Amino acid sequence: MKKTLLTFATILFVALSMNVQSQDLTLSWDGEALGDTVEIIGNPSDFEIVFHAVVHNNTDNGIQIKVRRKQLSMLEGTSSAFCWGLCFPPDTEESADPRLILANGQSTDEEFSGHYTTAGVLGISIVEYMFFNQDNEDQNVKVVAKYWAGFDGIAEDAMKGGSISDVYPNPATTFVNLDYNMPAEVDFAKVQIVNLLGSVVKESNINRSANKLSIDVSDLQGGIYFYSVLVNGDVYKTKKIVIRN
Repeated sequence: MKKTLLTFATILFVALSMNVQSQDLTLSWDGEALGDTVEIIGNPSDFEIVFHAVVHNNTDNGIQIKVRRKQLSMLEGTSSAFCWGLCFPPDTEESADPRLILANGQSTDEEFSGHYTTAGVLGISIVEYMFFNQDNEDQNVKVVAKYWAGFDGIAEDAMKGGSISDVYPNPATTFVNLDYNMPAEVDFAKVQIVNLLGSVVKESNINRSANKLSIDVSDLQGGIYFYSVLVNGDVYKTKKIVIRN
C-alpha cells in the first residue's frame, strides 16, 4: 500500500513539474492569451498577413529567448518570414544573434511578428513558431498560426442576379448595416464577425424577405475585426471592419 501511494505521489510530482515547466513561457496577443492555434484572417489582395505575439517570461531568472519557425503547410506561390529583433529573409528558420534577453517576469512589446505573403492565393497556409530558452530548450512555448486569405467569390454563382453590400458604417461604433437582394437560388445566408484570433464574436442570419440587416456591435471592444457573408454555406465575401468605442 505504501509503495502504491509512493508511486502515485511520484507520478503526481512529475505531472505537476511538467505543468509548471510548460508555463515557463506564455504568449499573448492584443491582450488575450494565445492557445495552441491562432487564425489570422486577411484578403488575397493584401500583400501580406501579419501575426504578432508577446512572449512572457514567467520564470525567476532572466533568459535568452530565440524563435524557430516551421512551415507545416504552404500554398503554392506563398511565403513566410518573421521579425524578431531583426527581420529575417523567408529562408531563415531560426532567429540569430542578437538574442532577445527577457528578465524574470518581463514581457516583450510585440517585438515578434510573423509575415505571410499571400501572392494573391486563396486558402490557408500553416506555420508553427516555437519560442524557447537558448540555454534550455525544454523551456518553450509553441503556437500554430493559420494564415487565412479569405475565400471571396466562392458563392458567386448562387448570388447571380442578387447583391450584398459591404457593411456600413465602417468604422462603426454601435451598429453595422448590410443591404442585400437575395436571388431565388439562395436558401440561407448569414453574417459572421470574427476577432483577430479567428473566434466568431457575432453571427446573424439574413432574412430573405427583408433587404437590410443591422447588427449590434456596441458590446465589442474597439479594434480590428473581419466579417464574412456566407451564402448557402459558402463564403461570398470576407472583409475588414473597424470597431471604435
